[in-house]
Amino acid sequence: MIEDQNDILDSRIKLHDRHRFEIKLDIDLDASARSSYEVETYFFIPRALNVGPHNYGKERFYNATQRYIRWRTPKISLGKLCDPSLADSPLNRVRADLSRVLSGAGDKALADKICDEIRLLGCIIRGEIRDYVKVFTEGLATYGAAVPAAQRKLFVGEGLENFLADLKALEAALHSLKAEISAPAVPVKVRETMAFFDEYVSLVLEAYLTALIEALRANPGAGGRFAGVEQGVLAIVTAQNRYRQAMKYPSLLVPGSSNETIIYRRGVLKKFMSAVLYLRAEFSEWESLTQVVFGLAAGAAMLFAVLVTLFFQQRYAMNSLPFVLAVVISYIFKDRIKDWLKLLFSRSLTRWISDRKIAILDSAGGGRIGLLKEGSTFIPGRDVPPDISRLRRIDNITSVDEEGKPERVFKYKKEIQLYPDVIMRSHKRRRDLNDIMRFNIRELVEQADDASVDYPYVDPATGELRSAACARVYHLNLILKYTYFDREARENVHYDRIRIVLNKEGIVRLEEVKAA
Repeated sequence: MIEDQNDILDSRIKLHDRHRFEIKLDIDLDASARSSYEVETYFFIPRALNVGPHNYGKERFYNATQRYIRWRTPKISLGKLCDPSLADSPLNRVRADLSRVLSGAGDKALADKICDEIRLLGCIIRGEIRDYVKVFTEGLATYGAAVPAAQRKLFVGEGLENFLADLKALEAALHSLKAEISAPAVPVKVRETMAFFDEYVSLVLEAYLTALIEALRANPGAGGRFAGVEQGVLAIVTAQNRYRQAMKYPSLLVPGSSNETIIYRRGVLKKFMSAVLYLRAEFSEWESLTQVVFGLAAGAAMLFAVLVTLFFQQRYAMNSLPFVLAVVISYIFKDRIKDWLKLLFSRSLTRWISDRKIAILDSAGGGRIGLLKEGSTFIPGRDVPPDISRLRRIDNITSVDEEGKPERVFKYKKEIQLYPDVIMRSHKRRRDLNDIMRFNIRELVEQADDASVDYPYVDPATGELRSAACARVYHLNLILKYTYFDREARENVHYDRIRIVLNKEGIVRLEEVKAA
């Protein structure tokens, strides 16, 4: 994963699977900051892949992208989640609302609110355990024999013990909550949501704590120091599969089987829990100005066809061969002129108009809290801005490198506008946003050559002819330009330069190219 920290925007680019990479923006909302952000992404596509405006239009590009806009998971520590004095804790809110239900307030809105808080609690627990395990795993790496004691991260020891204590307290609190929700007076929807939550948290504990045990055991220097912690964590992990089996949950690990159920079920539960964070997106395809421009292109092409028809009509009879040929030829040229003008307008007007608008709607109240505009097009090399060209050439070895790796440039631009006053009136915990885009490169490598090629050579030691299998790869270079305003209303520009190494079968790896 490639990550950069900025003042307002945090950007992360990572491999999602063999055919998709993900660009994630963490947007910090600040009422005092100008809430408008632009991201320009330049794809430098090798011409050898035969991808261009003739066969890869806007529709194919947008079909290859997945867009997710969601609230960022609120940060509440595991210890504070169980603190009765913290009013913002979803655990405490569920208990307060549940008390009203058990007292006879059984309206649907209250049940929906409890379900949302349970799902939010699941998201927070997952995020906190994930982050804790990441910090401890990195810290445990400093406990190797080669690392002097003075350089070890001292907080890891006390932190691990506190983490284990917080986990035990959380387990006790959740067990108590589950007992309260099992009462017959609680609506079925709330009880079913709690069952999903219970199964999900069990899977989260099993997955992340297993990674923590792996990190503890991989470091002999930490084994003796944290033996008690390891035993405590191990007890929690080994209890999870037995617990799910006792509860008759589907997500059971059965050694020797395909175990497709546990992976499928984990995905279902994660989507169910995360849905409480996702915002609704209302797409508006093809802005009206775009339609006007494309209409003008069609009108200009039609005008050409009509003028040609009138010209030949004055000279030849309508049933004559020259007139028929002239009409047919004018029709052929009319279509070509229309397509050429649409391409010209699309290239020239991308900076002023967008392909589509996406209204960002609050999933709770349904009101608009922001707007996202998108536009994309192929651009000639001469139209690439100087700052982008400089970054593209930064890793060239010689001045003639570009001639050996000809490319086409595809530009994608989006503008994000948020309404902080609207968001802050309705939300206290869920305010900052994640803008996530996943891009599928499958169509880019449709015409790539085979991923491996045999390379004949002569063994210098024996003189025998041999053959070596060599990997054939392509370099898809990305440059991302972020423009945003900080808390002092100053414009900031930040760049990411990424090389995506591809082959016929998909993405091989991501590489960050540092600017000089």
